[in-house]
Amino acid sequence: MAEYGVNIDTVYQTVQALANKEQRGYLTPQEFNLFANQAQMDIFEQYIYDLGAHTEQGEDMHVLGDAIALLHNKLEPWLSTVTVNNGTTLPPNSRNGRIFVNYGGVRRTIRKGTQDDIRNLRGSRWHKQGFDEVIYFEDGHNKIQVHSGAGRISTGVTVERVMGKPNLVYWGYIIVNERPMYNPSNSAHFEIHSNEQTDLVMKVLKLAGISIEDEQLYGMAEAEDGASTQQENKH
Repeated sequence: MAEYGVNIDTVYQTVQALANKEQRGYLTPQEFNLFANQAQMDIFEQYIYDLGAHTEQGEDMHVLGDAIALLHNKLEPWLSTVTVNNGTTLPPNSRNGRIFVNYGGVRRTIRKGTQDDIRNLRGSRWHKQGFDEVIYFEDGHNKIQVHSGAGRISTGVTVERVMGKPNLVYWGYIIVNERPMYNPSNSAHFEIHSNEQTDLVMKVLKLAGISIEDEQLYGMAEAEDGASTQQENKH
């Protein structure tokens, strides 16, 4: 399976199979498509929330932990890097992630701090002896200031920006003997990371009002997901 993208029919068939096993009823294609799009956007918006949370916490982004690295990997199709005007003005109406600066000929991520951190940075004997940390602080709406031990930086500042969102998904079908049959030529697949397949199934079931708050049902979903993945790998 590709790193990005989840087959819409795989999720559809898994959802219907689990709903049938639990005798919870049948989701119409219209219901499924509605819940599928909501599930994808819920997962995508969680990416954005987690990215903002890591940024707000001022975590050291020089060395990315596994969880943070995975998050950026999942957002990669929608990430772009844009210039921060005069090193101070962030792009309007955007969702921003890491902030970078070209400093000493090296592009580096910079951590969030406070004005007190700046004063301490400049007053530190350690920094004066050559430590070249760079930090930024918020200076109003969509405004930042970037500083090093040598002073304020206004050039070479860029920010990671989340552009756009996943396209709508659609389980296309034709009617055969009064039943909907999958039509791949009229379908649109999920665009988020392929390892979200099980989570998509769970979210669609929850949105459909099916109770899945037990380990047994979750285990069945994982088993169905594994079987589907093995089947896909054979093709």
